[in-house]
Amino acid sequence: MEKRDMLAEIKERANSVIIKEFTTDGALVEYNSSGEAKGRYHATHLETADVKMKMDGTNEWEMRAIETTKEGDVIMITGKGTGRQSNFMGEFTYITNSPRLSWLNNSKAHVEGTTDMKSNEATLRVWQEKPAPFTAPEAAPAAPMQTPVPPQTPAPTEMPAPKETPSSTM
Repeated sequence: MEKRDMLAEIKERANSVIIKEFTTDGALVEYNSSGEAKGRYHATHLETADVKMKMDGTNEWEMRAIETTKEGDVIMITGKGTGRQSNFMGEFTYITNSPRLSWLNNSKAHVEGTTDMKSNEATLRVWQEKPAPFTAPEAAPAAPMQTPVPPQTPAPTEMPAPKETPSSTM
């Protein structure tokens, strides 16, 4: 991947926070958030993020989101990454059936964000990854042209005539 284009800025607020479980190395927490995505497209944003908060202050996260434009286009996003208490980064993958937004399909995006634990608000900045320009491999030298030879059909063979056998009379 090469350069990045700003795809969107997402501002969201956690509507619910669920502490799912404690482990010896941390806690699993689920955030359900809603907000708005503005950038190359404008949409409402609904998200569920599962965050594994580790005892050392770092975290690992996975998310699923649905965005809907005012035209009715639906965008589904999956993502994962890592972070610390107030910031995070990772990668998103986009899927949509919208012809207008088909350029998003299966595209990867880099995301960086900040969170405010007091207000439960987050701001995410998303950059679409641009694939490196395609360069065709060097072509191998062409093989010399050969004139096709038509298949030969075998000459018909004559079958010997059946021998007459004297018929027996009874």
